[in-house]
Amino acid sequence: MWTNIMVHGLVFAVILTAYLLFIMMKLSPRVWAFSDYPKEITSKVPPQTKEERRTAKIAAVPFFIFGIGYPFLSTYLLKGLLGGTISILDAFLNTFGVIMFGFMADLIILDLLIVGTLTPKFVIIPGTEDMKEKEYKDFRLYHTKAHVKGLLLLAVISLVIGVIVHLV
Repeated sequence: MWTNIMVHGLVFAVILTAYLLFIMMKLSPRVWAFSDYPKEITSKVPPQTKEERRTAKIAAVPFFIFGIGYPFLSTYLLKGLLGGTISILDAFLNTFGVIMFGFMADLIILDLLIVGTLTPKFVIIPGTEDMKEKEYKDFRLYHTKAHVKGLLLLAVISLVIGVIVHLV
């Protein structure tokens, strides 16, 4: 099981990070980051337009399909490797482990390193360039706290996927 988590988790993290980085580089941060950035940053610029919100929703669809589908597939494949049965605990641990690889890659590579430390131009919302050295650096702590809060939701999602795989 641990090998499955390591291999599938690494693949999940690479694909997820590549997709998110592609979105970050190709779309305005007003589209992909507006709701993720602290109020100190977003309050300095106009709210998202309808078109920006629509584009953000469209860009999120592949993320959520992959983010749920890949851990499900990984756990289902593990069930096959285990002879067609899997305990709820093992299904949960596999799902949660795979998701944690993506979760940590997002936090460490994208949020802490790229946005919070390197802060390239493509992550700065136009009109907030003067905030690069303070507020964008404060993003590291802000987003780490948000990730910690999200752990419970990811655990629940992992449990639901684990139960479904166990039952099918």
